[in-house]
Amino acid sequence: MQPLTNEFVFSDRPRVRLARHGLFWAVWALFFMLTYGFLPANYLIHQGVSWPIALLKGFLVAGVDAILFMPAHMFLTYCILYWLIPRFLLTSQYGWAFVNIVLLVVATSFISALLAQYIVYPVRLILNNRQSGNTFFFAMMAGMRGATTIGGFAAAIKLVKIWYLKQQAYQQIDREKLQAELQLLKSQVHPHFLFNTLNNLYSLTLNKSDRSPAVVLKLSDLLRYMLYECNTLEVPLQKELAFMRSYIGLEQLRYGDRLDMSVDISGQYEQKQIAPLLLVPFLENAFKHGTSEQLEQAWMHVDLQVQGNTLKFKVINSREATPHNEAHVGGIGLQNVQKRLQLLYPNRHDLRIVAEEETFMVALTLDLSPVVAEPLPPISHVVEVVH
Repeated sequence: MQPLTNEFVFSDRPRVRLARHGLFWAVWALFFMLTYGFLPANYLIHQGVSWPIALLKGFLVAGVDAILFMPAHMFLTYCILYWLIPRFLLTSQYGWAFVNIVLLVVATSFISALLAQYIVYPVRLILNNRQSGNTFFFAMMAGMRGATTIGGFAAAIKLVKIWYLKQQAYQQIDREKLQAELQLLKSQVHPHFLFNTLNNLYSLTLNKSDRSPAVVLKLSDLLRYMLYECNTLEVPLQKELAFMRSYIGLEQLRYGDRLDMSVDISGQYEQKQIAPLLLVPFLENAFKHGTSEQLEQAWMHVDLQVQGNTLKFKVINSREATPHNEAHVGGIGLQNVQKRLQLLYPNRHDLRIVAEEETFMVALTLDLSPVVAEPLPPISHVVEVVH
């Protein structure tokens, strides 16, 4: 169906356009023949002609009429398609459009009456020996009826095509805008992650820690993944989990025994795909606003389960006892990932952020079906902050 639409209906190639218009007028002639063929057939039957021959001759006469009246129909149709619609209707000059369509209909009915009086009626008399009793005025009315029918039908097809092409253009603009926004959000992940990690490395070098070389090595591995494997819409979930484990290992090198860390990953995640760098911002937020701000023992629990196409991810961390502030639900990283979830997984994710006095929890349920980018609701409709 798609190739037919692109290669025939909307093609601008001259040969295809000629074939498309030829098909249109052939269908119109067939419709005219089937609609009006019974009138001469009925006349011939009353003249004693057998009904199969009368019906055949009736369709023949109607077909000839359709061809002879076609110049008038073409005049109105192409004036509407290539002059009236682009010059007046699409430029919102509706008053002039109305005036011109009235003038065109009157002119077409006059042309039809001339064709009827001097060409159609004589040919019809030769074919079935029947003289038409229509006056010139009634011939104009009949011509107006036929021409407006075919002209209106052609105009409807033209307007539907214009509407469809505009919708396609709007959707393409939306897709390009969405891709640009996703690229911007993804590009923000890299410097944000690098900034946090370099801060960690800086604190270790200040203390002249022996763990600094190991941190640099792990950071190199993480950057390699971000630079060379995250340039696609989705990555294997298994690689994303390996990146997440490496990041956790990097933070454990920094905090050492001061952090009680537990990670539980289960389920069949080997054949699943996920948007790159989608889960790590939750861990970054937990380390930055939880562990790094605690002077005493800190703890964090990470739980990830894959059940069919559903991923359930939960991060719970300790934090300094502070009054609950509902406006504070994390830093730039969380805001970024919220927007990416809305763009990449509309109506297919549930994100809950629970800020307690001494704990902070993020729970994400995600449908791992292929990513589809489309317009989305505001963030406030997706993120729920629980008191």
